[in-house]
Amino acid sequence: MARIASTAALVVVPLLLPVSVVSAQPADQDADRLTFAELGLGRSTTIDPTGERTRLTVPSPMGSVPSTLSGVLTTPAWLDRGWVDVESDGRPITRITLDNTAPTTPVSIPLAAATTVDGVIALDLIPSLIPDDRYCPDPDSDAIRLIDATVDYEGQPAVPGTIADFLPVVLRTLTLFVPTDADRETITAATIVASSVVHHYGAQPVRVAVRPDSELQGAAPDGPLERSVVLAKNSDAGAELIYPVEQAPPRMYLTGTGSDLVDQARLITSDLSEIAVATSALAGPSAPKAQLAPESITLDDLGIGTVTGSGGASATASITIDQTRLGRSASDLSVHLIGSYTPGAGSVRATVNGSPLAVWEADDTGRLDRWIDIPNSALSRVETLDISVDHPSTAGGGGCSAAADTSVTVDGSTLVRSSDSSTPAPLGLRSMPQALMPQFEIALADESYAGVVRAVTMATGLQRLSSLPLVPEVVPMDQALDGSAPALVIAPASELPETVTLPLSSIDETTFRIAEPDSAGGATELTVDTDQPFATVQVTSIQNHAVLVGSWNSAPDRFDAMLSWLDGDPARWFALDGDIVFAAQNTEPMSLSSAALSGADDTVAASDDTSDRTTVLLVGVGLAVLAIACVGALVVALRARRSTTEPSRHSDSR
Repeated sequence: MARIASTAALVVVPLLLPVSVVSAQPADQDADRLTFAELGLGRSTTIDPTGERTRLTVPSPMGSVPSTLSGVLTTPAWLDRGWVDVESDGRPITRITLDNTAPTTPVSIPLAAATTVDGVIALDLIPSLIPDDRYCPDPDSDAIRLIDATVDYEGQPAVPGTIADFLPVVLRTLTLFVPTDADRETITAATIVASSVVHHYGAQPVRVAVRPDSELQGAAPDGPLERSVVLAKNSDAGAELIYPVEQAPPRMYLTGTGSDLVDQARLITSDLSEIAVATSALAGPSAPKAQLAPESITLDDLGIGTVTGSGGASATASITIDQTRLGRSASDLSVHLIGSYTPGAGSVRATVNGSPLAVWEADDTGRLDRWIDIPNSALSRVETLDISVDHPSTAGGGGCSAAADTSVTVDGSTLVRSSDSSTPAPLGLRSMPQALMPQFEIALADESYAGVVRAVTMATGLQRLSSLPLVPEVVPMDQALDGSAPALVIAPASELPETVTLPLSSIDETTFRIAEPDSAGGATELTVDTDQPFATVQVTSIQNHAVLVGSWNSAPDRFDAMLSWLDGDPARWFALDGDIVFAAQNTEPMSLSSAALSGADDTVAASDDTSDRTTVLLVGVGLAVLAIACVGALVVALRARRSTTEPSRHSDSR
């Protein structure tokens, strides 16, 4: 056997054809039609009305051919006549004539003549729009959108014959079979496989299911767009494809002990897997090295490139800066704008997430060369920096001719500069997962099978938020809480040590406390009249390192239900805000802000005579009402109860 030298070693075992006498399972009945959302193409696609090409990349699984793209194109209200040309690899595919008498135009694009390259079909949509003389086109508000799009496929995806082909272009479900007595290395391997596969498929909403290995014997074979990975402790390390039935996808068995098993887990989406053209392979040591994020990086290097906006009297170029693509939690972020705009009298504005940053006069040079500083208080996981140019309308003429044809371009050489911030400000759910990069630790109070499910679910949820792969490692609880590295901690609240100060805690069966570390007034408290189970995911810090804590006050069932709810729709992870996710019985989990609950962000100062007043709020249905009302009227009651005692360090499990 030959060993390939690299950052990892890979031994490839000669190909063995699968042998089985069991009949194949029925084909997946839904595999012939996939929505754009399932393909990772989003729920809608905006087509630039100025005539620029809009690129669509349609996955084309090996053995299955995309035949038709169907959907609906919205029609701008100002359209007199127009059409959209569809090309693939420079070849015309079809022309879609837009119906200006209706708000939408149904479309059906044949794909049989399109060319597949590297598993995808690239389509260019090129609009030609002629406005009605009675209207001034507004490209921003009346853009063309492709909605309700689906792709029909002919044939069945091919059954992979090698490790290199194991993962299909489109994946619906990844199932992980794990030992019920998993050790820390096995849990680490499970989180690596799950999170790396989620990263590999990007925007595709891959469902990750974890099952005990005791269910493997009776498990049904995978469908064409499903894959299973089996983790097993074995003295012989390796990766091997085993076919449960003929003409069904194989399962990948990853075996080993300790770091050897972790090495096999890293193989599945690594570059080395591309040369594993056999059904068996052995991956050598491949521990990833932490890569320090650069202090300066261009828009080109961030994958953003040159950004252009155009319009009538005003134009905006929007630059989306994703901190996970920076590879760290950033502070002191500034952007050196390089580019151009339509010269002339007017103004240039810079805003971030809608908040103004700077404004200066436009001039006859039309040159952009300016540093823009983004305050730390405005930083989040994703920042949208808008550069707008406004020119006054020309006098006389009226109608569309009175508006200047304005454009603004921010060049890909524009530099983004930032500093490292291990503890982001503000610290919250929007600071995740970049505050856990480039590597983070996972600590579980319960390292049983249930703990594996929790670790995998949270690791994949965090990975869905990141443009770069996360690197998790399961460690002992003491190590994760010593503050030397960012961490994810999952434990009952009663087992959290005094060093962990959570934004929301419970000091007895019925009393909540919202910590205000920066407030001289102490903590805010709320008392309810019944003891109910609840669970939280909260963001805090230990010794200037970010820590994400998942906890519960009694049984873990409420916490597991919250994770299931979050995992049910990837969009829910993106919607999390504040620094607390709170879940009680009979309510959906919701994001909360400890600052809002405590009144710390209230611009109206409380009167001195209320600082020592205690208000006890009796809620007949228990904590469920807290979850429903805490963003509204309940905040008033919370602000009225100010404790002069020190904030509680952790929640009690009663």
